[in-house]
Amino acid sequence: MNKLSFVMAVLLVMGFANTFSNSSFSQNAVLGNVVRDIFDNKTLTLPSNVKNFVILIPNEAHESPLLPKEQRLINQPYVPQNLVSGANTQIIWFTGDVGHTREITLTDENSKEVFNSRLKFNTATEPLLLNHSGKFTYFEKNANTQDPKFVMEGSITITNGDIPLNSNDNMTVSESPFDTMLVLMVPTNDIKKHIMTLVDNNVNIIDIFSFKDLRETGGGGANQTLLALGTNNPIDESISVLKKITSSLPYS
Repeated sequence: MNKLSFVMAVLLVMGFANTFSNSSFSQNAVLGNVVRDIFDNKTLTLPSNVKNFVILIPNEAHESPLLPKEQRLINQPYVPQNLVSGANTQIIWFTGDVGHTREITLTDENSKEVFNSRLKFNTATEPLLLNHSGKFTYFEKNANTQDPKFVMEGSITITNGDIPLNSNDNMTVSESPFDTMLVLMVPTNDIKKHIMTLVDNNVNIIDIFSFKDLRETGGGGANQTLLALGTNNPIDESISVLKKITSSLPYS
């Protein structure tokens, strides 16, 4: 499929996504319904050969769900909140939480700190390689002044060896055609221009899902769109594409 045909196909599907908040489209069907499963289950299992994965800290990630008025856009502080990966995948966090400095503290199963990083809006951490199996927890305390007990929390589970075929519903094959996978959340109304930016920079759309954000500002429509992306670009180039899009979002 050439670039023009690809863009036209995605934009056609997005016409339905603007109408139905639960519309979903997989440009690369072999990877399954990745984004809908991330949204519903807050979990993603990566194919074993992915070299880099970028976890998104979405806008308003620091807002507590226990506050009287909902401020979040999506139902998890990290997207995906829980990641299952092989030992050869580098993990990077990228923050789209406007106007805030976020902190990632990651601990092992013995609560020993193994990684810590502070990052400003529209920046990414250095890649982290967790080369032994186990479940790691990462978090940020005191993220919300209105709810001091609220903790932003996520997990990374590293498997020993290859991830088995059909290890969960959102990946139906054990290998990916892309070295790097990323996730991105953008307002649905602006999806066309962001798709053009992705295509122009050789970033592929694996799956796409539009949903009504938790603030319910759109009168029942699809306010936000979550995208799973894949590319064989160097990781620095991939992060640069995210920065270009995130800096242009209306809540930036």
